[in-house]
Formats: sequence, structure tokens, C-alpha cells
Amino acid sequence: MLAWTRVVLSSLLLLPLLAMAKPQVFWLYTDWPPHQIASGPFKSQGTFDKLLQQILPGLPGYAHQTQLVSLARLEQQFQQSQLTICTTGILLTEERARDRYFSLPMAVGPGIYINYLAGSAVAEYQQADGSIDLQQLAADPQLVGAYQPNRYYSPVVMQVLAAEHNLLVQQFTSELNAAMLLQSRRIDYVLEYPERLQFYALALTEPLALSSAEVALAEPTAISHITCTKTAVGQQLISEINQLLPVLWQQASYTEAMQHWLDGNARQRVSADIQQLQQASMQFEPGSDNTVKPGNH
Repeated sequence: MLAWTRVVLSSLLLLPLLAMAKPQVFWLYTDWPPHQIASGPFKSQGTFDKLLQQILPGLPGYAHQTQLVSLARLEQQFQQSQLTICTTGILLTEERARDRYFSLPMAVGPGIYINYLAGSAVAEYQQADGSIDLQQLAADPQLVGAYQPNRYYSPVVMQVLAAEHNLLVQQFTSELNAAMLLQSRRIDYVLEYPERLQFYALALTEPLALSSAEVALAEPTAISHITCTKTAVGQQLISEINQLLPVLWQQASYTEAMQHWLDGNARQRVSADIQQLQQASMQFEPGSDNTVKPGNH
């Protein structure tokens, strides 16, 4: 009887502790410089790293843990996990919205561009507005391009990738990145965010003169969000994040972190979009489920 009483008392003592336990949130991130930087001298100084560092202090009611995963594994986790997992810097699509909640826009930057060496024959394909018709470029047998799979691309880009083209599938890594491939002349151009090319070019022993052009008819900017799995905790977390973001968008430190890895040209490209999102964030009215609806982001 005494032993049973001790068990009951122990259980009763644990109840307040269990009630006080914070919901666990697992933040997945990838090695994706300069948006997320997992190692090296700039570790945790990526664009989304810096933004999340400003967001998390406003979410003290959760136990936050981080986990490094591959890009392909990240997508699998959202489709299979029963836990509350979240990540930053995700583009909104209808397919992704089926298995996760999306926050208000958390950042905006240049979209996927055609990046190449200055003076390359790729420049001959530039149109009057400075953009390049990817379909025409990819059909040139003398020029070789590259792109990374398991990513979102604009419909106009996907149409080219689904047809015959002169583009190589390449899993870029820190050891074998697109800047190195351009420098070695193994490829002539790459579909990539221009700030990623510039980041990797910093590590090269010789300076690399890079040029970039918009893909004709593709979105020139990329609006990214925070996403969480469709759990009760995930829904509540996104709701709270949506209360934080309009305030953060008005702070100079937040927009500066967003543009930290952008050069002058890139900053100019997105300045109007940042101003527009700053204004829109103050007027946003969440839907009944406190999530952003799928659109053309």
C-alpha cells in the first residue's frame, strides 16, 4: 500500500511539470549558402539563419531544436513526419501547401537567374530588356548549362527542363559548386540564385567575373516563407509567427539581414518588392486557418 501511495504521489508531482513542458518544434535546415550556412567561417550567418535568429526570441513558448538535412530529405520529412517540423525560406506552391502551413512572406530576394562568365557567348542571347529566352539558349548545342534537381523552378523553366535540352543535372555542393564549374569551363551557364554564385566565387583562388540575366517570362524575384507541418502545434506556431513578421518587416535590422549577401545590383532589383511587402505585411488579414493561401510565389 505504501509503495502504491508513493507511485501516486510521484505521478501527481509530475503533472505540473508535464503541463509546463513546452511543445517541441524541430527546425530543419540545409547546407545552402548563402541562405543557410552550416559550416566554415560564415557558419550560421546565412540570410535565413540571421532572420530566424530575430524570429525565435518572439516564440518563447516552444522548445526549439535544429537539425541539418539534405534538400531531398527535407521534402520527405514534410510528407512523412508526424512531428511538428518547420523550416525557413520556402517558396509557396499548391503542392507544398497540401502538407504544410505557410506563414506570411519572411524574405524576398532575386529569383533563379541564368548565370555565366562575363564575355561568354551566353550574353549574345540577351534580349532588349536584358533577359534571356531559356528555350533558345538550352537548344544551342555549343553551350552547356547546369541545374540542380529537387527544387522549385518557374513554369517557363520547368517546360524547358521537361523537354530535350543541353542542360546537365548537377548536385552542387561546397566542394563542387557552380562557380568552380564555370571557372573550369566545364559549363557555360547555370540556373541559380545569383547570390549563391557570388558567395562560392569568394572562395576561389582567382577572381571570377560573373554576369547574370533574368529568365524571360519567369518571376524575377523569389518570395520565401516559413513552413510547418500540419499539426495543431504547427498551426498555432504559424499563427504566432504571422503576428511577429509584420513588426519585424518594419525594423531596419531585419531588412538588412535579408539583404546581407546581396550586392548592389541585387539590392536594387528587390528594393521595390521589399517596400511593397513591408506595406502589405501591415495590412495582412490571416485566413481562418491563419495561413497564407497558395499563389504565384
